[in-house]
Amino acid sequence: MPFHWPIASRRRPSIALGAWVVAALIGCSDKKPDLAAPAAKVSNPTTEAQLTTVKLSLEAVTRLGIATATVESATVAPGRTLGGEVMAPPGHTLVVSAPVAGTILAPIGAAAPQAGARVTRGQALMRLAALPADRDLMRTQEYLDVARARLQQMQREADRTARLHAEQLVSTRDHERAQADLVAARAAFETADAQHRLVTGGARNAGGVAALVITAPASGTILSLTAGPGQTVAAGTPLVEIVELDRLWVRVPMYAGDASSVNRRANATVQLLGDEASSTFAALRGVPVTAPPTANAGAASVDLYYAIDGGAARLRPGQRVSVTVPLTATGSRELAIPLSAVVHDIYGGAWAYERVDSVTFVRRRIEVARVAGKVAVLARGPAVGTVVVTDGAAELFGVEFGPGK
Repeated sequence: MPFHWPIASRRRPSIALGAWVVAALIGCSDKKPDLAAPAAKVSNPTTEAQLTTVKLSLEAVTRLGIATATVESATVAPGRTLGGEVMAPPGHTLVVSAPVAGTILAPIGAAAPQAGARVTRGQALMRLAALPADRDLMRTQEYLDVARARLQQMQREADRTARLHAEQLVSTRDHERAQADLVAARAAFETADAQHRLVTGGARNAGGVAALVITAPASGTILSLTAGPGQTVAAGTPLVEIVELDRLWVRVPMYAGDASSVNRRANATVQLLGDEASSTFAALRGVPVTAPPTANAGAASVDLYYAIDGGAARLRPGQRVSVTVPLTATGSRELAIPLSAVVHDIYGGAWAYERVDSVTFVRRRIEVARVAGKVAVLARGPAVGTVVVTDGAAELFGVEFGPGK
């Protein structure tokens, strides 16, 4: 018969064990833990401002060319920077085509123009030696043989008439007629021979064949050449593409959902990729123009067009540029400093040097919200009225972290 603990005594082992564990814990931990004690201790703490102070001599300040500006609270018109593509305006690209089938020849007394060359209106670009009609192209050899036989016949007839005229057996009129027939036969043979050589690719000049002079219809720059000397082309083949680069457009693709926020009455700012704010070419004006509505369904974008006002001589069709388009939102007062005062470290952090006195400069951390032309709008930075370094900020950065002037 199995043994069972009495009901009243089943709890006694558990109570005894719990009392023993509590006693053991009390005996092992005589001191209570101090929850307020720090987990680590740093000796000689240094603030960021103490690490970023640069003190120069008066001579060094002069040699570095330090210039300063004041942090202001300005109203900067809101804008958005997008990528754009330079293009020739519609109607400013001219394509010169071959009026008839023929062989391309170089202009007389000059070399054939190359792509990128500047041409003027009426300048000879090339010559086009006309070929026979399509139905006669395969019969040039036949025409040449007939013309040769006729030339030989007229040569014998002229020689015989000349001998008879010398003996006064034929009249002078018959002699002159024989000479004229010989000249006509020789001209027909030269024309047939030149046409045959043009068809077979053996001619480099238009001797004996009428050659049309292809001239530039307008002044501009040759964008492309699709045919060269010695090449045979059909009627209507494009030969030369000329573009007028005096006035260019820039096409700006923009997300269709944001297109309504653009102020189409205000000018945009066009800037070359990689240009610094201090560059003389950094602020081209883009005047909004009316253009055919174009869009890209795959990218969900619509195109905005601006005419580049000034400085177009340094741009080329197809070149990528940075375009800042104005928005219709009302600008608010924000911290603003010249863009030249902003320097970046290797981690992408933005800084500006505050001038404490004539020889002491402190590097302050800033946060650039956006760039509007030559002005950097700050989301966080020094207070209004703080004097920051503009010219010489990069030199101070070099003095602080590496060899300086």
